[in-house]
Amino acid sequence: MKIQFVSVCQDYRPVDPKCSESEATRIMSPKPALSRPVPAPKRVSGGIPWWLWLILVIFGVFVVTTLVKKAIPEDPRMYVQEGMVAIEKGDAVAIERSVQNLKKFPEYAAEQKLLEGMLNLGKSKPLLAIPFLQDASKEPKIRIKALTQLGNAYLRSRQRAECIAAYETILQEDESVDDVRLSLAYVLKDMISWDESLKHLMTLRERKFRLGLVHQLIADINSDTDQYAEAATEYEASLIADPNDPTNSNKVYRLVMCRIETGNLNGIEEFLSVLDSEGVRDSARALVQLEKGETEQAIATLDIALKVVPYDATANLTYGRIMAGIGSKEKAIEALTNLQKPLRIHSRNSKLFEIVVKLATIAGEEKLAVAAQQNVDQLKELELNFSAKLREVVKTRDDAQARIELGDLAAAIGRSELARSIYRSVSFIDSTLEPSIDKKIQSLQSGQLFLVPLSDTGSSFEIETPVQPTPEPASGLQKAATPEQDALEVSE
Repeated sequence: MKIQFVSVCQDYRPVDPKCSESEATRIMSPKPALSRPVPAPKRVSGGIPWWLWLILVIFGVFVVTTLVKKAIPEDPRMYVQEGMVAIEKGDAVAIERSVQNLKKFPEYAAEQKLLEGMLNLGKSKPLLAIPFLQDASKEPKIRIKALTQLGNAYLRSRQRAECIAAYETILQEDESVDDVRLSLAYVLKDMISWDESLKHLMTLRERKFRLGLVHQLIADINSDTDQYAEAATEYEASLIADPNDPTNSNKVYRLVMCRIETGNLNGIEEFLSVLDSEGVRDSARALVQLEKGETEQAIATLDIALKVVPYDATANLTYGRIMAGIGSKEKAIEALTNLQKPLRIHSRNSKLFEIVVKLATIAGEEKLAVAAQQNVDQLKELELNFSAKLREVVKTRDDAQARIELGDLAAAIGRSELARSIYRSVSFIDSTLEPSIDKKIQSLQSGQLFLVPLSDTGSSFEIETPVQPTPEPASGLQKAATPEQDALEVSE
């Protein structure tokens, strides 16, 4: 075999001996150079793109998570707990999700109905909530909770008798449920069943449960039954127990009113800075000044108040007492002149008429004094009738007619705020009477005739029958709000 050598820079290959010389020469000759460079071939990757890897990883994680979840058995207790947390947060979507999950577990039907009932109650649909809560209350494990919510649903749907029955059933089965006892006490108080209400409130006071509110409720009842010293003590205790209560200004108002009634002004000045009512606040300041012998300053204080609230009953009564105490005919005439218009508005205020009697006697207006005294006598008799009737009514629950009569007596003696509360209690007992009760409440805004006219006395003080509406009670007269447990609003 012949081998032809070429330059070291060239390739060589063996030549087949059978080839011709010319063929061998062609094979062994160097390759001709290319006229232009040949581009490098493109490389094609044989791997998987990174984004495809990412999709595969995410999908794998999802599959594994799903398999793990399916491998772990569902716990209905967790759904119940999640539902209760959602109730507290007012999350309707989460509650409904828990309800749907619990439907998979028939043995948890009671818990599911409890959540569904509370959901409807939170949506202000108490009538829809009642059947669910009734069913849930049959389950011993959640009976107290379900009955509590059932009582709240009855209360919100104005079914007071059923509400009371539900609350009382709870206390019969577990007398330590203090939040239910408090709600029951309030409902009974609202219905003017004060004897029973006080029994529950006294129990709560002994247990030191929500003392701020409990003391206030006791004080409200004492005040309405003219036990002013006891009421003042309870209002003070309420303020101490809950110094940050947003309703404290109302408590201070009633506390100061009770102190003025009893004449006990010791330490009263510390409460006046938070009192909103100008008439009551300045009346208390004037009485303190009077005790110090600063009569002129006391009159000046009341003059300022009466420019702001010219018809305030407390301010006018305090003013009249101070002027009558001076004993001057000139001051008496001045006071009678200033009291003419307020007396036309407060035409059933026996205390104000007593002041008019004193002032008229000092001023030498004997006929006016006689007519005013006749009003006092008749009002006092009505007050005795009211007190006797009240003692009867507070022992009952369901005597609507007796409450109507009691409300009429309260209106007749000028206690419009109390009359309004009594009238409202009637609609709680018998809703069919609500239209007539609304008319009675509306009539409280109108002026009332004097029991004995003062315009025919021949006096220079012509005090005519009032025709203008009686002003609304001051905001300080508001009482404690109804405490409803778990009265949660849910957002859809």
